[in-house]
Amino acid sequence: MRFRFYFLVFIYFLFASSLTWAQEATPIQIGPKKISASQFSSIYRRLIESDSIKPDNKNKFLSDYLDFSLKLVAAEDEKLAESPGFQEEYASFRKELASPYLVDNEKVNALVKEAYQRLKDEKQVSHILVKLPANPSPGDTLIAYQKIENLYKKLKAGEDFASLAQRFSDDELSAKKGGNLGYITSLQTQYAFENQLYALALGEYSKPIRTSSGYHIIKLNKQRPNSGKIRLAHILISIPVDAATNFQVEAKKKIEQVEAYLKKGESYEDVCKNYSEDPYSRGRGGELRRWYYSSDLSEELQDKLFGLQRLGDISEPIRTNLGWQIFKLLDKKPLLSYEEMAEYLRQKVVTDPERSALIRQSFMKRVRVENRVAILEESKKMALERFARDRVGDEPWLQFPLFKVLDKTFTIQEFYQFIGAQQKRKIKELGYLPTISESVWLEEFIDAQTLKAEEQHLEAKYPAFKEQMAEFLEGSLLSKITDKEIFEKSLDSLRQMNYYQQNLSMFTMPVRAEVKMISSDNVKTLADAMELLKSAPYPMNKRYPDILFKLGHSELNENAKKVLQELGLLLSKNRDYVVEVTGHIDASEHDTLSEGRVNQVVRFLSSKGINALRVIEKDEGKLVFASKTDKTKNARVSFRLFSQSMDDVVKRFNAIKPKSLEATEGFFKKGELPILDAQTWQVGKKNLEYEGRYVYLEIKKVEEQRVKSFDECRSSIIRDLQNQLDKEWIQKLRNKYPIVINQEELQKLMQ
Repeated sequence: MRFRFYFLVFIYFLFASSLTWAQEATPIQIGPKKISASQFSSIYRRLIESDSIKPDNKNKFLSDYLDFSLKLVAAEDEKLAESPGFQEEYASFRKELASPYLVDNEKVNALVKEAYQRLKDEKQVSHILVKLPANPSPGDTLIAYQKIENLYKKLKAGEDFASLAQRFSDDELSAKKGGNLGYITSLQTQYAFENQLYALALGEYSKPIRTSSGYHIIKLNKQRPNSGKIRLAHILISIPVDAATNFQVEAKKKIEQVEAYLKKGESYEDVCKNYSEDPYSRGRGGELRRWYYSSDLSEELQDKLFGLQRLGDISEPIRTNLGWQIFKLLDKKPLLSYEEMAEYLRQKVVTDPERSALIRQSFMKRVRVENRVAILEESKKMALERFARDRVGDEPWLQFPLFKVLDKTFTIQEFYQFIGAQQKRKIKELGYLPTISESVWLEEFIDAQTLKAEEQHLEAKYPAFKEQMAEFLEGSLLSKITDKEIFEKSLDSLRQMNYYQQNLSMFTMPVRAEVKMISSDNVKTLADAMELLKSAPYPMNKRYPDILFKLGHSELNENAKKVLQELGLLLSKNRDYVVEVTGHIDASEHDTLSEGRVNQVVRFLSSKGINALRVIEKDEGKLVFASKTDKTKNARVSFRLFSQSMDDVVKRFNAIKPKSLEATEGFFKKGELPILDAQTWQVGKKNLEYEGRYVYLEIKKVEEQRVKSFDECRSSIIRDLQNQLDKEWIQKLRNKYPIVINQEELQKLMQ
């Protein structure tokens, strides 16, 4: 009996101590909030592993962590997370974050690998198409199917594929060529078409297949390894295909002249700038700013352009829909590796309608199992059979359970309500009600409820998702309460002014000199630079193509708009650039046209966000001719580029010889510009030698020490005020929420 008593006491203490061990230690408590060892360790270990925490900054980390935690406690205390605005933001983020978890990534990866494998080959394909209308009736479908079946029988009987395509295919463009679509590869056709194509042997044709376009019979003519991609420049002599014969002859003579210049060894870029009629590319030496795959080009162009082997090779003149073109090979790359293309292919796969349907189907199959979807077959049969019947709405069988997702049951009535809502949505979207069977609606309803259940339980299924949502919650709460306690208060102008007046000594401007300094390694470079840098804006060594107008008109044509669009982008990217716009007219035109042309250009640039202060308008009228024989070249607007920054001029000199020129201007205080510190600070100009360089130094103005105005130091005031408010807030929080630290436990975690 005594033994049993001691045994029970031993078991009790063993059990009690195991409970103590099971209870997680609390190294930090802030007010009512306990921070567990695992919470603290998770953050600490992550920062240790990323080298953010080192032995010499552990105390700084702990201080910042406590401040962060104090602010979170305050945000939780104020129940910021319960506000409608916060809940909406949280739900929106959760929906976005959930997207990658609601996809069958194994299926995606399989389709990506399949697409890459297929990309390795290009296949020359022909097809015969029997079209279907956008929403075919059963009768339309039957007629089309019978037609394609008859054509298939003719092929099996030995009739020629190309001949049948020419006579019967509904694809007008390819029918003229015996159904030939040229070379294509993966991700360029509908998936059903592609699957059939890659299943064919060379010279083989398929059975009829259906896509959204209609019914096809496909034939594989040839195949070759993927040609990769090329980058090109071109010289264009523009001539419409249907232009009169005399214009065609003149265009051919022009391109032959261009070819003759190139064969003599003249620079492709120079010839292009002088002769190309593509205003968008000629300023860049004809460079076309995109990569071309063989499938982007006609079959004739594929052979000729991908046949260029070495960089810099130039094609013969080629007649295209645009006119006559001579191409130059700028770059050539083979098919990229799988690793390089994987992300691009993934985007293509998940946005392809047919592939995305397969991905969703695979995903729903898995999550139906994981969410224990159970369909009651008797109720299903009843629901499908009775849907079309008239009913009052209180029939007992409407409340029969139809299926379950996890522990939630859905009734026949809920299914009918779903159909009604979906039909209304379809009518609103499409303007008509498509024919969809009740069994398809049922599958959609089950999928919708299964997906909803899956999304609701993501935190339980995926620890990474739970952690990311927790991080967002904390980050958002911290942002909201920091806005309230610091940023909003720091933007109060009265508070800013009080801070400024109480701390005037902090906003003292030291003695400064306004200086312009240009230095070079030789006297001539300095003289040339000084000539260019007399006053802003400074001229730049950048040419920009003229835009031409129809004689007697000032309206911008499409080519002119393309040139101006590019000019607008150039000015937007380079904020210091200024453009001089000069209007010209031919002697036969009215004097006011040149000003009108300038106005059209300025108005266009203004519509693209270019400030009028960055445009210098100039009217030269008949003063400067571009051509004495071709009047159309005189009806133009020309451009010169300038810059407000000396750096853009300096780059011109240093492009030839690095560091041959240095230039700077602005206000400087003692210690910022060594050559200035070595001089007497007096207004004036001087040329001198300093540390082996020739220098022009101009001191324009010397400002004595003074207190900055409120407007001059407003950004500094706001920054300092925010720091002060943060310190005051932290102290207030420490008083309100006492911090208790278990040093022994904390030291164990921070070893």
